[in-house]
Amino acid sequence: MIGASTQSHRSKRGAAEDWMSDLLEDGNSITYSCLVGLQRRGLRNGNWKHLNVDDRALFRCAFWLAKARGKISNTKLMVQVARVALKIVQTLSRIGRAGRERATMMHQEFAKPGGVFSWAPQVREWLNDSTYISYLGTIEVNP
Repeated sequence: MIGASTQSHRSKRGAAEDWMSDLLEDGNSITYSCLVGLQRRGLRNGNWKHLNVDDRALFRCAFWLAKARGKISNTKLMVQVARVALKIVQTLSRIGRAGRERATMMHQEFAKPGGVFSWAPQVREWLNDSTYISYLGTIEVNP
């Protein structure tokens, strides 16, 4: 039950605010537990494999340093880790962009004379629904 209340609380905040506040838990350092969560998130959403070798190496070094010291407090390193973290959490925007492109393409195709909108007008509402756009994006990104 605790996870459910946390999930609803997190959904009210923006996604960018969520990962950034988790990254900088005490405001001036990045903790090991936060890096574990980021790596797990990147592995689950598939963005870890899209990172280049330098970004993975930097993240692994930061991971090792945070494990050894408990946290990362060097500002330059924190900025670089935040840059990699942004790449890890960007999957929602990638899915949203792909979904919007697909919905636009479908809208143009269905709006033609004698198209789908003429016999199924509710499809127009679906193409404007954010949940359906997310579904389309997920289908496009993960064929």
